[in-house]
Amino acid sequence: MKHKDHKRVKKAKKDKKRSKTHRDDSKKSKKRDKEAKHKTESGPISSDPEQQINGDNKQQTEPVISDFDVLSIYADISKLSAVERYLNMLYRPFTCFVKTNCEFKLSELDCFLSDTRYEPDKHSALLIRLSSPICSLRLYDNGNICCQGYSYDSAALGIHRFIGTMEHLGYSPVFQNPKFNVVNATFCMPFSIHLEQLYREYHEDCLYNPETRPYLTYQIRNSSIKLAIFHVGYVYVLLSSQPRFTQKAIAFIMPILFRHRAANRPNVAELSSGDINFKLLWENEFQNAYQGTLKYSR
Repeated sequence: MKHKDHKRVKKAKKDKKRSKTHRDDSKKSKKRDKEAKHKTESGPISSDPEQQINGDNKQQTEPVISDFDVLSIYADISKLSAVERYLNMLYRPFTCFVKTNCEFKLSELDCFLSDTRYEPDKHSALLIRLSSPICSLRLYDNGNICCQGYSYDSAALGIHRFIGTMEHLGYSPVFQNPKFNVVNATFCMPFSIHLEQLYREYHEDCLYNPETRPYLTYQIRNSSIKLAIFHVGYVYVLLSSQPRFTQKAIAFIMPILFRHRAANRPNVAELSSGDINFKLLWENEFQNAYQGTLKYSR
């Protein structure tokens, strides 16, 4: 009797084990079918890491920028950032720099003034933010002050109001000949420019002497803004007073640059923009040449 019971128990265990194995096989089969279906829908997964990276990059690729997008650069806001990257567009803040005859105690001013930050281990200047006008200042202990604003006027007014605050705190700052940045934006066209043809068509608005300068200067009518255009397609926007005037000048010059694009010249943006030394060299040149054009006004 015991022997028969033992056989029944043993048989029940075998049946239970066989049923469990069948369920596991069924789950594995469903999993394989699901993976196969996913591969069929999404395509084969490459074992090459480089191909996988390229696949990820394709999903994050920038939208294709056409000539029309560049010509109408500020018309479609959804494409503006992509167009600006395509042109290597860099905007400069409006900056006013002055030297005073004072020596400031930055740690004390950090306590007296609001909305400041002073971290001498990281930066030698006291950083100050003003709300009226909206601007930021860097104050150095040797008396130098640098103010960056959203326009020429806000940078100048920020300096003026901060000087007034210093006078209330017992300082007597005196400064002469404030300096403003004259380069407001730079960008690089994806092609070279035929400067001679451009000059012939717009000679009344241009200055061009290739024997003395490798660029053409285009004066925007009824405006203080000038554009320095190099034959490689690199352009400096100079002497603007507000961001909207800078953008207006860029939008104005685009069709002119396209009409005078040069043939048989390299159109690689990296080559056209030049290296950092090239950019800084001419930026300093323009700063020295046009510094006297900008006058400080309270």
